[in-house]
Amino acid sequence: MSESISADKLAAEIMRQMREYTEEAKKVTRKVALKASWEAVNLLKEASPKSEGGGEYAENWSRTKDKYDITVYNKGPTYRIAHLLEKGHQLRRGGRKVGEVRAYPHIEKVEKECVEYYIEELERRL
Repeated sequence: MSESISADKLAAEIMRQMREYTEEAKKVTRKVALKASWEAVNLLKEASPKSEGGGEYAENWSRTKDKYDITVYNKGPTYRIAHLLEKGHQLRRGGRKVGEVRAYPHIEKVEKECVEYYIEELERRL
C-alpha cells in the first residue's frame, strides 16, 4: 500500500534536502580549496627559481584565507619580481636597452596543476 503525502510536505522536504546538500557542498568546496592552495604553495616553493644567495623568493610563497577568499601570493620584499621572473624582461642600464633577461615560467604551470586537482577532487567528492 502506498503512502500519500501532501504537496506542501513534499515541497518542504525537497527544500530541506536542498539546504542540507548546499551546506555540505560548501564545506567540501572549502576543504578542497584549502588543500589545493597548500599544494600550490608547496609546488611554487619547489618550482621557483632559486638564486645563489639562498632563494628567498622561493621561500616567500604563502597563502591567506578569509571568509570568502584564499589567496596564494609571494610575501615582500620579493613579490615585486614574480611577474619579471615568470615573463622575462628587458635589461636596461642607464636608460638604454642592453639585453633580455630570460623567463623562468613556474607560476602558470603550478596554477594549471592545482586547478586540475581542484576540479577532479570536487567531482570525486560531490
